[in-house]
Amino acid sequence: MGEMKSMTGNEDYSVLSAKELAERLHIGRDKAYALIKSKSFPSIKLGGRYIVTLKALNEWLDQYEYKTFAV
Repeated sequence: MGEMKSMTGNEDYSVLSAKELAERLHIGRDKAYALIKSKSFPSIKLGGRYIVTLKALNEWLDQYEYKTFAV
């Protein structure tokens, strides 16, 4: 499938599926879904599908840098 690109052409707003998020963070699929469904994670649910923008992911990672996040 590959990363989906933003309609605006801005790379920051590229979106990742749960599978791509798992690959990017080097975590399993179940952990990726648990993370996506947590209230403090910036995911978007479209129908039955979850996505996260690359920009939101990077901001979230910056916010939790040097901290422990349990899912």
